[in-house]
Amino acid sequence: MTSFTAQDRSRRRAARGAPGRLAAALAAGALAAGCGTGDGDATSGKRLTLATQVAADAASVEPFTTALGWTITLSRAHLSVGSLHYFEGAPLTAHGGAPGRGGAASPLDRLVRWVVPEAHAHPGHYTAGEARGQMAERTSVDLLRGATALADADAVSGAVRSARFTFGAPPAGPLAAALDGRVVAVEGRAEKGDLARVFRARAGAADVADAATGEPAVEGCAFDEAFLDGPGVVTLVVKPSVWLDQVDFEEVAASEDGEPVELATGSQAQRGFTRGLKKGTAYAFSFAPGSPDQADDAETSEDDQR
Repeated sequence: MTSFTAQDRSRRRAARGAPGRLAAALAAGALAAGCGTGDGDATSGKRLTLATQVAADAASVEPFTTALGWTITLSRAHLSVGSLHYFEGAPLTAHGGAPGRGGAASPLDRLVRWVVPEAHAHPGHYTAGEARGQMAERTSVDLLRGATALADADAVSGAVRSARFTFGAPPAGPLAAALDGRVVAVEGRAEKGDLARVFRARAGAADVADAATGEPAVEGCAFDEAFLDGPGVVTLVVKPSVWLDQVDFEEVAASEDGEPVELATGSQAQRGFTRGLKKGTAYAFSFAPGSPDQADDAETSEDDQR
């Protein structure tokens, strides 16, 4: 069960009172949408405010085994979070028809998908489509702490299927000093047979820059198909297991004093790490409808009963 501290709830409520920089643009988009867009729904284009939270996937919090056979136990996973953007277009992993209300595909969409099987997209083929929302406030989080509330997102109603994740550069928020100018800092222990490595993996904005735009961002991340038409919570699940999946720790020096050994700049291990940071599969978005305040109050009541 995800729990929020009183500070998280206070921050969320305070964020709702301050419109983001995208609010005017989204409001203009809502007016331009008029009585609807191609989604065929009269509520498409309605202005919304969505709560936002970030957490690590459960597989990364527990020890996990990489594709190269290393069992990883993380002790630190600090991430600088930048803006998050939500779009109508299908993610890079697969293309399909826009969902109907509640995320269900229309009969026409289902027929098209049956006649023409879904195609897997390749880098460079991603089309974001209509913008649906943006969370614009930079901060830093400890992914091993559990779910952390972020600032609210300004959005407009309509179908959403993909997202852009942006690393916060320079880092801001409670862990900015600990990140020391980097956007990611991970520490842990890697074991494989008789080998054991205590490691530190860090990356700066330049290491994760998109080749096309130069921005520290990951395009075309999957957003579980949904139709935004009321209040709710956007959850970003980050997967450090994907970051480290192709890192071979054998070349990392063994620790002599138990302190983490940094992945050397330019090493194969460091390159494997930065490639993992730029994979869209490391960032998964979803939307759950409902009132964030009611959800927070329910969480607090359950905590009190415990």
